[in-house]
Amino acid sequence: MRPSPVPGSSCVLACQSVLTEDCVIEIPAPEEVVVHPARTMRAEVVAVAPLCRDTLRLRLRPQAALSFSPGQYVELEFERGLARPYSMCGLPGNELEFHARLHPGGRASARLSGELKPGDMLKLRGPLGSTFLRSRNEDPILCVGAGTGLAPTLSILRGIAAAGMKNPLQIYLGFTCREDVYGQDELAQLLEHLPAACAHTVVATGALDRGMRRGLLTSAIAADFPSLAGWRGYVFGSPHAVDATVRTLREKQMAEQSIYAEPFHITGN
Repeated sequence: MRPSPVPGSSCVLACQSVLTEDCVIEIPAPEEVVVHPARTMRAEVVAVAPLCRDTLRLRLRPQAALSFSPGQYVELEFERGLARPYSMCGLPGNELEFHARLHPGGRASARLSGELKPGDMLKLRGPLGSTFLRSRNEDPILCVGAGTGLAPTLSILRGIAAAGMKNPLQIYLGFTCREDVYGQDELAQLLEHLPAACAHTVVATGALDRGMRRGLLTSAIAADFPSLAGWRGYVFGSPHAVDATVRTLREKQMAEQSIYAEPFHITGN
């Protein structure tokens, strides 16, 4: 989940650019500025436990409190040359929690599923990422998490609750099949503190539990909203899911500057 622009946008380095005609320079609003400098520290493994068939919950206790904004992530180094990015699912505190998807043959997955144990030490670098909660507005909010995109989505939702935000809030969580679904009880408990929120769990194939919807995230969002003009969107998950969702938000007239997206790229083996 490397920092990247919204799919379809482009970036330039201002310090290496030469103006050839008149231009307009837009200064970002204060809430758009990342205020937590990245740090490197050691963190102790507190627990590793399964969440579903291919996803683990990893809890760490950093050697010092880590300040971050909801939606950001850190890079965890298991050994020299083996580091992976993972999003926090909570708020700043004495412990950090992550959801890690296991990939067949993956070196980090092998460490997580078979070798890592409480008391082990990892190196942590962060916080990183520019897809984080903007709390100084009253715009309606759309949160979309595909698979382990649930982790930063939960962080965003906890940030909304902690800030006392009253914004209308719609949450869409997407999974491939019922066996991949997790976190429903945790989400239900959190919704008790978010009276303006409504959540949808969308499953692509197979059996469904009560309250779930069948299909694709993009189809569910497109069916539910004639227009998303004036909304803000936070999107997390695989690059394919993020790209497709961002296209849908654009088609539904969500403003480009109101789309915050973090694709979870697989890095290395």
